[in-house]
Amino acid sequence: MTLVQPKRVSTFPFPKADPAKRKKDFSEVQQAYSKEEAMEEADRCLRCGTPVCIDACPVHLDVRGMNDAVAKGDFEQAYRRIRETNPLLGVTARCCPQLMGLCEDACVLRWQGEPVAIGMIQRFVADWERKHRQPDPSIEKATGKRVAVIGAGPAGLAAAELLRRYGHSVVVYEELQYAGGTAWYGIPDYHLPKDVLQYEVDRIKEMGIEIRYNISIGKQVTLTDLLDEFDAVLIATGCKDVMKLDIAGSNLKGVYDAYDFLQDVFVRGIDEYIKHPKYELGKDIIVIGGGDSALDAARTALRLTNGNVTIVYRRTENEMPADPTIMDEAKEEGIQFKFLAAPKSFNGSNNRLVSVTMYTMKLGAPDQTGRRSPEPVEGEDFNMKCDSVILAIGRAPNSFIQRAYNLKTGKRNSLYVDDHYRTSMERVFGTGDVVTGESLVVKAMAHGREAAQRIHEYLMNMEDKHISLYEKYYNERTYEKFVEGAYDGLPPP
Repeated sequence: MTLVQPKRVSTFPFPKADPAKRKKDFSEVQQAYSKEEAMEEADRCLRCGTPVCIDACPVHLDVRGMNDAVAKGDFEQAYRRIRETNPLLGVTARCCPQLMGLCEDACVLRWQGEPVAIGMIQRFVADWERKHRQPDPSIEKATGKRVAVIGAGPAGLAAAELLRRYGHSVVVYEELQYAGGTAWYGIPDYHLPKDVLQYEVDRIKEMGIEIRYNISIGKQVTLTDLLDEFDAVLIATGCKDVMKLDIAGSNLKGVYDAYDFLQDVFVRGIDEYIKHPKYELGKDIIVIGGGDSALDAARTALRLTNGNVTIVYRRTENEMPADPTIMDEAKEEGIQFKFLAAPKSFNGSNNRLVSVTMYTMKLGAPDQTGRRSPEPVEGEDFNMKCDSVILAIGRAPNSFIQRAYNLKTGKRNSLYVDDHYRTSMERVFGTGDVVTGESLVVKAMAHGREAAQRIHEYLMNMEDKHISLYEKYYNERTYEKFVEGAYDGLPPP
């Protein structure tokens, strides 16, 4: 069969604001589809009999059902279908790298050209719902069971939402003053406006979930306190332990950590930071790293200073793990790149950074992951003058609770869990980046939902009746069965 590639309605992968204008402020880069554009784009979907796009989505979002409903102009139905498995629709629509192993990468139409712009359609539906508020998802009758969730990031929020839908009482403890975790303090406003995230957090809370802010477990409240009050505890504290560069000059003024930098800029809102700036970045700024956080730090620094920002990465552009779409945006805004280079020393004057001595790197033999290892080239060091350096070289799982309560750990002090998401302490479970290491928002959410499912089975003495969320949403609760009324009256979710 020959696939006919329908005409695309807009710039792929999405329309963007003018780079010359957007780099001067924190307004959103991605531009929304109109109703007509969303319907036309959704109509490109082939409604495949085996929708691998759903298979590729960590939370099994019903892409086919969404597209079918949007193409018909039934936005209410589209929202109901995709909200079933995803409480952060507007967030993931903007933050998921859909072309990197997720839904759009799996779209059949990609074989002959451009996949359906699933993320843009999802964003349209989420934005439509904010203007046309829809009912909350169904909730089972109260079970009398209580669960404490430690951490209000994507994994904790997704877990709390599913546990609540099963009828359990849920309290979330968050050490910061806002919920969202990395989605709040680590993703810049130009990529994810805070009002989008806040709206979806508020909707989760309105389902009957309590979030207690500015409470650090192990300090103000102990894990023992929670076990006395709740039937189960879920640890979802994410990645917070910053990796350090052990090289000369690391303590000079002007050498900053990217993750602290992003949190300090965004945690109380960009307007508040601009009124009370904390970092002296200067005009010549170097960012070390090759992931999304390096790009976010670079583009944030550019907007704060209108300076010269260069990303230095020790491998080539082909090996960069960052989302290519974000790379293109950064280049459009004037971010410079220096590949095959790595810092050897930070050089200062009067305890203030003035330059970085760089190794020239080359790619050697593949390491255990299959990637070619970068190696210094002798005698080819060089200097780069700068006013500041921002280090974005990775984070390890937040190890505070593991260390405080002697919980079993895995690689890089990650929280160990078994196949049922149980930690080494009875009635304590774990999920998200604190278990897996750094991951995507949507993958953390999927991990949180799976942990919530296991906690539900534990609380209801159903551990011998393991329920697969994949089977439930990918096979048993398909859009076709939904339209036919085949599971009307079944208990949620």
